[in-house]
Amino acid sequence: MFKLQEIFKHLIGILDSITFSIGKNEVTLTYLFQVIAYLIIIAILANYLNKILRRRLLKRLISEYGIRYVFASLISYGIGAFCFIIILQTTGFNVSALAFLGGGLGIGIGLGLQGMTKNLVSGLSLLLERKIKIGNFIKFNDVEGYVTEISTRSATLKLEDGSSVIVPNRKLMENQLTNYHYKTDHVRLSLFIRVDYNSDLVLVTETLLISAYSENSVLKIPSPQVIFKGFGDSCLDFELWVWIDSDNMGIRFEIMSSLYFAVEYNLRQRNIKIPLAQREFWFKNYEMINFLSTEQAKNRMTLATNQGLKNHYTQTDTLTPSGLLSIKELLSKVEYFKTLDDLHIRKLIEIGTLKQLKYNEILFKENDPGDAFYIILSGSVEIFTETLNKTLAILHRGDFFGELALMLGIPRTASVKSQQETILFSINNQQFDKLLKDYPELSERIIEELGKNQEELHQRRQELKEKGLLKAEEEDTNIVDWVRHRLQSILTL
Repeated sequence: MFKLQEIFKHLIGILDSITFSIGKNEVTLTYLFQVIAYLIIIAILANYLNKILRRRLLKRLISEYGIRYVFASLISYGIGAFCFIIILQTTGFNVSALAFLGGGLGIGIGLGLQGMTKNLVSGLSLLLERKIKIGNFIKFNDVEGYVTEISTRSATLKLEDGSSVIVPNRKLMENQLTNYHYKTDHVRLSLFIRVDYNSDLVLVTETLLISAYSENSVLKIPSPQVIFKGFGDSCLDFELWVWIDSDNMGIRFEIMSSLYFAVEYNLRQRNIKIPLAQREFWFKNYEMINFLSTEQAKNRMTLATNQGLKNHYTQTDTLTPSGLLSIKELLSKVEYFKTLDDLHIRKLIEIGTLKQLKYNEILFKENDPGDAFYIILSGSVEIFTETLNKTLAILHRGDFFGELALMLGIPRTASVKSQQETILFSINNQQFDKLLKDYPELSERIIEELGKNQEELHQRRQELKEKGLLKAEEEDTNIVDWVRHRLQSILTL
């Protein structure tokens, strides 16, 4: 033990005998090792303080992780640097000598550490500007993924296949990128669909919209849209626009695949053909094929047809309707819409939405605002009055209700609840308002149809009068003028 002490003292003596100058300071090798030890301890403590600030103290004040990271780093390492300087001063080191090292470090940064400096500055810009946040889905060059970490030097993106890629911050700042979360919560997806020239465009619109609503990940607001792109060489070109949550961008291909499956199935069920590409062949020297007799050519064409394309079309033509209800046909049966042409019917279908009811679910109650019109696509509903505790009617698939309350803006005269799981097609007052604003001529056509049922209109006006909801100037007006006034008032909702 004594010998070890002697060896240790002798080693310290050797280290103390080795000196060198830093500015005006004479520094021994022992002192240098002490400073390095202090520096390591301070770095460990600063890193521990950084974690406490990020995970506990600053979490209550700053919700954004990236901003917490910046402030925690500045505070912890700033305190660490301050403590290190205090230790140097208390041990007798002249801190002004560090200016020499600072100058050399500046030259090093200017020459050899340019990339690191750019990444550091870019990282601080990203964290402070907050145009890219953790959890955002971004597209950068050929890379797409969720941002899982933003540090002062680099950002980490988690790709759809589960792997991660580390991108230097300066690359994100210097190049164009797409952030699907920036100032928005939803993103539009576009599906390209082609149909045969003989297709009913209203039925195509209806089918595409029903397919869109069948996908749970598709948002109801904004509602899906069908865009007619134009006339192709052998088909009609459509785009189906749907919106999804930005958080679902990582599974957008799965959503689009599900939608394409639904579109193909629903088109096939309604006998809407997806055309095959057509090719025409022109022979420059027709005599070259005259070696085939007319009968031989006919036999070959028949064989090719039987083995090829005919099988496809025969299979399609033998499909019978699956019993799916057509919203177009149902709307044409509504007394007030039956005079509308296909363009207006299509607009009605496009602005409408699908609503699902669970068993025994209340759709609306008596005296609720008449803010929507409904068509039953599947299931059934009960019309009842709570005041009399009486069932007024049971409506089934294909029936419709609520059209007068919607068009006249009057309260509900009865309550409605589902008798089983039910799917409804609905047009609410805001959608109906938009339709009348886009097509002002529709209002007069609807007024004309409403005027044919004056007895029911008088009854509805009397009900409003009894409830005290009828203005004095409305009581003595002509019933058609009253309807016109009520319908036009919708445009000012």
